Parts: sequence; C-alpha cells; structure tokens
Amino acid sequence: MGEGNRLSYRPGATATPFLLELSSLRRLSLVHRPLYEALALTAGAIVLLAFVPQQGVRVLLGVLALVGVSLAFSGRRYTLVLESTGQVETRWVLGTVRRGSSEEQRLRSAWRKLADAVRSRGVKVSEPSA
Repeated sequence: MGEGNRLSYRPGATATPFLLELSSLRRLSLVHRPLYEALALTAGAIVLLAFVPQQGVRVLLGVLALVGVSLAFSGRRYTLVLESTGQVETRWVLGTVRRGSSEEQRLRSAWRKLADAVRSRGVKVSEPSA
C-alpha cells in the first residue's frame, strides 16, 4: 500500500507495518514460484510405500503422493522484491494463491498499479513471467 512517499506492508492483521521510502527504492519485482513445500507430502508418501505391505494402504499413499504433486503445481507463492539504495534487498511475502483464481487476478492487478506508479518515479521494474 502506498502512503505518501512510502510503501507499507503489513504481514498480518495485528503486525506492525514495514515502511520503505520511495526515494530510496531502486528496483522492484514480483516473483512467484510453485508450492514446493507440498512435495514433502509426496516424498513422505513415497518413502512410506517401501514399508507398507497392505495393498489398500499403498493405493492411499499413491493417491496422497499425487495430491502433493497437484498441490505443488496448482498454487503459487508470490513475493515482492524491493531493492533500495546500497543494493539492500527486502522481500515481502504476499501469500499463496491458486493459479488462475480471482485472488491471483487481484494480486496481479494490484501489481500492475504499483509497477506503473513506481516506474513513473524512475524505479526499475521487473515484470513477472506469465
């Protein structure tokens, strides 16, 4: 959120906001990645497959492994990367959204507005890949 000549970010409803003076901002980018953490579910299920002899349980573990892969690639974690004077990099984790969801569309719409606003102040903006 912009407040005068500052950007502010509140990571939680009761958290103290982080502030960054726009005059010190040199580069801004939005990055996203798959939810690799969900692959831990897959890895755990695959490891357990080696120790479970019952066919029914093995089928359930196989399904669980597929669910982990599905979760990993159906969602994205977004992070705003800000580089200020002196090449100090700050990362603000914006959250996790499902690919193609209305939440992702709102996030990208807000990004476009922020990118346009800071670009007009001479800040280098790196666009996220599709």
